[in-house]
Amino acid sequence: MPRKTLLHRAIVQEGLGKASVPRRSVLIDGDRIEAVLPEDLAPLHSPEVRVVDLDGRTVMPGMTLGHTHIAYLNILDGREMLFKYSVPEVTLAAAENATRLLSLGYTAFVGAGSVAGIDMALRKAVDSGRLRGPRITPCSRDLMVSGPPERRNPEVKQRIPTDLMRLADTPEEMAEYVATEIAQGAEIVKVFSSGDDTFPNGRSHELLFTAEELKIASRTAHEHGARIRAHSRGLDGIRNAIAAEVDVIDHATYADDAALEAIAERGIFVVPSLFQPHKLLTTGTRHGKTTAYLETLEFQAEIDNTLRILPLMVEMGIPVVAGDDFGFAWTPHGTYAEELEAYVTMAGIPAATVLTWATANGARLAGRGDDAGTVQSGRLADLVITGDDPAEDITVLSRPGGIETVLLGGDTVAGSLDAYPTPAGAVR
Repeated sequence: MPRKTLLHRAIVQEGLGKASVPRRSVLIDGDRIEAVLPEDLAPLHSPEVRVVDLDGRTVMPGMTLGHTHIAYLNILDGREMLFKYSVPEVTLAAAENATRLLSLGYTAFVGAGSVAGIDMALRKAVDSGRLRGPRITPCSRDLMVSGPPERRNPEVKQRIPTDLMRLADTPEEMAEYVATEIAQGAEIVKVFSSGDDTFPNGRSHELLFTAEELKIASRTAHEHGARIRAHSRGLDGIRNAIAAEVDVIDHATYADDAALEAIAERGIFVVPSLFQPHKLLTTGTRHGKTTAYLETLEFQAEIDNTLRILPLMVEMGIPVVAGDDFGFAWTPHGTYAEELEAYVTMAGIPAATVLTWATANGARLAGRGDDAGTVQSGRLADLVITGDDPAEDITVLSRPGGIETVLLGGDTVAGSLDAYPTPAGAVR
């Protein structure tokens, strides 16, 4: 039996922010890419190589969803997140979502707030082979406070089961919770430097964590070998997150140029938010949100500033990663590629650049920057085969049938390589 696989006569989208390269062949040995070759140099007749003729289809890196609430079940608000469904219900849904990610071309995800610690359980199930799913960078439960510093309410903590979400009232408790989550398997910790216009306990411009609380959480995470991500919409919250040396700023919707310069200087990842607020404002009434409620949100201002800063982040070399609060009713799980389209159609970012946010940058955020995220020799064979070139038409990633086959470490996890022909004289 051949021990290598050759994806022959392909267009290769490397995941490096450039146009795709035509007439290439990708040689896979075990779970790694051995070589990316001009198709006329491909080993077509070696007995140890199985040849698959892609006839001009595109091979691209598997994508990483950089901000994932895998256990959100198309909810309407934060209360539903915690209380609408039982933990067994959301656990089963999370497992289904994780498996479905593979068929959509996502070979990895990075958690961004794990209800009841489900991220960690999924990681164990996938790693042990009990569940087919992507590579998982598990996040902690949300580490939250009851409200802005001037409106803390200890009674709120009594209403939130600790197993679902951690509410810290003191710096000592905050450090303890961070350490506990990491001990349970979290590789990244989720905190909140600012509120959110949809939150009951703090608006987007308001601080939730104090600057000192953020520093304690960040220092504790780093001391225990984990990273930390901060929900940061308002500018003051963004500034505090930068000062606390967080690794990831989620949303960054009110960032100004000075904040962007500091983010770029420190190499902080940014997972922006455009698709989710846009979908809430434009489709929220279909999901029971009243026009009056939507008018209370300042999300249009956040969208406008996000559209302003996205090109600036590209110019500054800020490592942007895609992933925008999927699991709400207006951004249901499975619609991930529509976010990528929004960056192209709404923000005017070139498709090849957007693809790096989901591939090379996503792999870096997941801790596999030297091991995945690009189609290059030596990298993991986490690959997606598409009918058209996504760098030319990114909608192929959300089009039914556009993603034909997905490989995870060289193994077929969606579609089938048997569907493609074998050149005459080559090994099947």
